[in-house]
Amino acid sequence: MAYKLLWQTGRCNTMPRPDNWPRTILHVDLDAFYTSVHQRDDPKLRGIPVAVAGRSRRAVIMGASYEARTYGVRSAMPLHEALQVCPQLTVVAPDGARYREASRVVHQIFRRFTSPELVEGVALDEAYLDVTARTRHGTSNAEEVARRIKFQIHTEVGLTASVGAATSKLVAKVASGTRKPDGLVLVPPGTEADFLAPLPIGVIPGLGPKTEERLHAMGLRNVGALAAYETQRLVQAIGTNGAVLQRLAQGRDRSPVDGSRPAKTISAETTFENDVSDRGQLESALRDLTDRVTERLKTDGVRARTVYVKLKLPDFRLVSRQVSRTSPTDDVETIFRAARSALEKSHVESRAVRLIGVGLSGLEHPEPDLQLTLFD
Repeated sequence: MAYKLLWQTGRCNTMPRPDNWPRTILHVDLDAFYTSVHQRDDPKLRGIPVAVAGRSRRAVIMGASYEARTYGVRSAMPLHEALQVCPQLTVVAPDGARYREASRVVHQIFRRFTSPELVEGVALDEAYLDVTARTRHGTSNAEEVARRIKFQIHTEVGLTASVGAATSKLVAKVASGTRKPDGLVLVPPGTEADFLAPLPIGVIPGLGPKTEERLHAMGLRNVGALAAYETQRLVQAIGTNGAVLQRLAQGRDRSPVDGSRPAKTISAETTFENDVSDRGQLESALRDLTDRVTERLKTDGVRARTVYVKLKLPDFRLVSRQVSRTSPTDDVETIFRAARSALEKSHVESRAVRLIGVGLSGLEHPEPDLQLTLFD
């Protein structure tokens, strides 16, 4: 089903608009960001299967081009498995400096369309924009803004982006992922629930696999079924979080786009296709995740005091350990050593792992003219 913001056509722009006019939120997602940066800069990589990964055969895939995805290559897949399903795969090493520069220019483009405090970066390749002021006063409509952002990203940065536009962050994010790559999906106000209804419940951000399995066991497989389920029975089955999930399933999300507050934590995680017990593979995944969170750390211009590692076991039990010191850092090797130390403290050497994550907290801007180090 195609969605169009009929409430923001040129014809409607001439009509007076009430003060409670719906918000216009965009979710912008750069397509296959990591590999696209390499393909942009190296013509030899264009049109062929490409993956970003470390050099060890125990490494995991950090990003895969769309050409590689047709063979089944995807993020978090062990490199040796990726090479089995796609022997012609070209593997390139991560280049954090290039990723950060591309993300910086993209965010400069965002700020041409709304104020900096209304641009909320989620990752190097993902952000929310609140462009309500621009659309409310008739200077543009949502489709025009989205298309101009996509055009400027393509012409100035050499990348493509998929954009979702809606009245909430939740619906905008889901919309941006339904027509990739280079997609644009616009969801008009009042149709949020209808848009979400046929989609699998797994599209709801924050819905964990254990909760998803329980909902499936209750016969709830698409968002519409979850939205229509009796609230009291849902809460009895999965706890108070059930009411929150149901509101999201109904498209009711008023969380603001807020880029004015510094992040309290920066994290990244990956779920393995098959449970992993090999220590070398876990450390390779840890390395890739550390690279990702450190890139975000440097993009935000902050340093971290605490590094933590989260593990999810096959029974969905969570194990988390952290390493903290008094002085913050943004050095990738220092952070990786701390993450590896936290992994050792988890004492799961003999257990398989379903998910691994790395997080940074205690974030602060560096003091001027000071050389700060963190871990021994």
